Amino acid sequence: MSAHKPEKKVTPPRSFGWIAEYEDENHLLDAARRVRDSGYTRTDAFTPFPLHGIDEALGIKPTVLPWFTLCAGATGTTVALLMQWWMNAVDYPYIISGKPFASWPAFIPVTFELTVLFSAFTTVFAMFGLNGLPKFSNPVFANPRFDRVTDDRFFLWIDSRDKYFNSDKAKALLEDTQAVIVEEVREDDSSAVIPRGLIITILTLILLSLIPGTIILNMRNSKSSKPRFHVFFDMDFQPKRKAQTTTTHFADGRVQRPPVPGTVARGELGLTDVYTLGYDPDATAGLSNSNAMHWVSLQEEAAQEPSAEQPPAAEPAAVAEERPPSPKIAVEPPAEAAAVEPATSDEEAQETTQPVDEPTAPPPAESAPPAGNEPAAEATAGEPNYAWATEFPLPVSEELYDLGKRKFEQNCAVCHGYGGFGDGLVSQRASALAQGYWLQPTSLHEERIQQQPVGRIYYTIANGKGKMGSYAASLNPKERWAVVLYVRALQRSQNAEASDVPAGKL
Repeated sequence: MSAHKPEKKVTPPRSFGWIAEYEDENHLLDAARRVRDSGYTRTDAFTPFPLHGIDEALGIKPTVLPWFTLCAGATGTTVALLMQWWMNAVDYPYIISGKPFASWPAFIPVTFELTVLFSAFTTVFAMFGLNGLPKFSNPVFANPRFDRVTDDRFFLWIDSRDKYFNSDKAKALLEDTQAVIVEEVREDDSSAVIPRGLIITILTLILLSLIPGTIILNMRNSKSSKPRFHVFFDMDFQPKRKAQTTTTHFADGRVQRPPVPGTVARGELGLTDVYTLGYDPDATAGLSNSNAMHWVSLQEEAAQEPSAEQPPAAEPAAVAEERPPSPKIAVEPPAEAAAVEPATSDEEAQETTQPVDEPTAPPPAESAPPAGNEPAAEATAGEPNYAWATEFPLPVSEELYDLGKRKFEQNCAVCHGYGGFGDGLVSQRASALAQGYWLQPTSLHEERIQQQPVGRIYYTIANGKGKMGSYAASLNPKERWAVVLYVRALQRSQNAEASDVPAGKL
């Protein structure tokens, strides 16, 4: 008994519509207008070059793609602003450069980036969706005559999915439009089965592409006693000696070499210089405070005399030119001795050259702050007790004053104001926002500032204080002293006397 196989049901290729071929663009435009006027909307035209007016002839409406872009951009803007506001003003309030928590101008860069990002991605994906992409094949590709669409022929297509589509009427309409030929576009009758060889090739390529990642993943999650693979052999095996090892190259047998005599570490030049520090470290080392321990250590290191073979190195020429020769340094007595009578010039010179050996007596009861004066106690808490310079360690001249005025207006006036009253533009702006956390910059005319030695003001400029950062990177030592001089001039301008004015100008 022979097996009976049922006959395979053969279905005719599905029709996708009708396509007409034209010799020139004018015939195509006329045909497109007639098809549009007949009510067809699912149509398309194919030309070898852009054809002006074909959109209107086919009745194509403006695309809605710009609306997708607009909505995505507005969404990106909203998300960016809300995200930054919530992060900076709600979830983690943090003052940055004195700006308010919700600083909308500062949000602009991120807002711009998210707006562009949302718009770009939405536009691309919306374009794909509106055009039905990706589309790997088109039914018209099965027509061999369609190959001339990139050469010298024009085609007009009516899709069978149009709601007014009628096969006979569509064919008759196209035949009446000076078409060279009108053909029905049917489904490609070629086999839809993917060749086995192609499937094997694709799977093989996929497996091969996974090999490098698998090897790297295995190397990162396993241990091996074998040496690693050296890609750059000459870099992995350089002729070098490691520190703390021996060598026969030098007489002492040490690989690590001592520093060259006279070498100064970066940033430590002038560490014991009043001109650079604003206070005398020698006198500070003799004070009975916690900072003395640091300076005692420095003194011990500095006391080591250089050997005969290692003479001290000469000071760099640039620094030597900038620093005035042997400035006269006057040191303010410690805070505990504030009530003592001012010393004579000879006594001051002796104090600057001899460290204080005996601990300073505690302040008298009369000098203690009055009971209940808590703000004054808080103001002095944490103040460094250094031997501040009370005189300028460089010649005071009109040139130095002009330099200080210029640097003050460039670096300080934005907060302290041009008059030094703490009413700069930043302070005015922050106060106008009235968010409650802004502390007005210190007025340089306060009595405690006026009583500070010049070295203390210099120290504040160099190291910062409170929310004021250090200006050591912006002002060199000479410029800092110049600013101190200008601050003194501002303070004097509010307390000038008749004797300060020249006789001819009074």
